[in-house]
Amino acid sequence: MRRVVVSAMLACAAGGCVSATRAAARVETVIGGLKNAEDAGDSEPLVIDFATPFDAKGARSSVLAWTPLVEEAARRFGVDRALLLAVIDVESGGNPFAMSPKGARGLMQLMPATGLLQGADDLFDPYQNVRAGARLLDTLLAKYGEVSLALAAYNAGDGAVRKNGGAIPLYGETQNYVRRVMERVARYRR
Repeated sequence: MRRVVVSAMLACAAGGCVSATRAAARVETVIGGLKNAEDAGDSEPLVIDFATPFDAKGARSSVLAWTPLVEEAARRFGVDRALLLAVIDVESGGNPFAMSPKGARGLMQLMPATGLLQGADDLFDPYQNVRAGARLLDTLLAKYGEVSLALAAYNAGDGAVRKNGGAIPLYGETQNYVRRVMERVARYRR
């Protein structure tokens, strides 16, 4: 069984601080999920390092701290690891407690209804969030066959891409989002 080493200092989300104890409790869910992962028999420890705390505004942690979770989700759902890291980077900057003004939550900024459709009932649980986001991206990639369209649907919604004739909607936010994620994909592949 995989041993998990967690160093949790202090994590603060935009709505207020979460103590190290509460952060560790959230990570406990991740640990439980990893026990059931396909590669749970690995004897190497999985290190999730929260040593860089979030500030009161939910400032960025290292996105790369989530690489073990991302790699597991990438293998399971067949989604490019660099794409998942790039989405996390743009969506939350690696903050598992991020919450948008519209209510999107966690690392991959999923809406609660979307998360439930993808099998996640606690979007602040990094394991559930990354798996649900990877599952959603896998579905969108299969539907659109192109990364940029899948990202546009991830950001603006599937309906917005359909209404725009299967093209990236002309929303400035969505066009900027697709560009930013694609730039980061290239960085994470290096």
